[in-house]
Amino acid sequence: MRTTRFRRLLVAAVALLTGSAASPAAAASQHGRQEHPSHGGLSAVIRYTEYGIPHIVAEDYADLGFGTGWAQAADQVCTLADGFVTVRGERSRWFGAKAAPDFSLSSASTNLSSDLFFRGVRQSGTVERLLAEPAPRGPSRAAKDLNRGFAAGYNAWLRQHRVTDPACRGAAWVRPVTELDVAARLFAFAVLGGEGRAA
Repeated sequence: MRTTRFRRLLVAAVALLTGSAASPAAAASQHGRQEHPSHGGLSAVIRYTEYGIPHIVAEDYADLGFGTGWAQAADQVCTLADGFVTVRGERSRWFGAKAAPDFSLSSASTNLSSDLFFRGVRQSGTVERLLAEPAPRGPSRAAKDLNRGFAAGYNAWLRQHRVTDPACRGAAWVRPVTELDVAARLFAFAVLGGEGRAA
């Protein structure tokens, strides 16, 4: 029962992560735009339609993850980078121990409390153990390929573009991610969903 609930929450988190790539603010300028990002053997075609919604064409799940990571980084790199700071347990280092997290990935009242939780998750190997479980208890090959592709797409976008968003332009906390970072972010979504805060 618990594993089934976790899988449902994980699928919901993947859908949320994939669906959150659209940014209405950039809608007018993105209509009809098309990109063909590639790096390290992964590639995708990203077609932006009306209201800047990215539609990703890929040959397999790793390429789909790559296109999703690229498109989301292009649209909201600061938000994603902030989330990766959270799941690494580094909010206090970058934003101050007493400040409040944004609550998108943590229900903690302070960055320090959030860091203690996520560092505990990291040190206990919780996410690694979940990833090591064979399907259906653990993620399928397709889900692992999506994670691998997402990390590669996000990182490729960072390497090839200059961050211009004033919220994180030049910030040292905007840095490449690992597959484990991506999986930890999905784990955080699942935990929040289990708390009833994902609504």
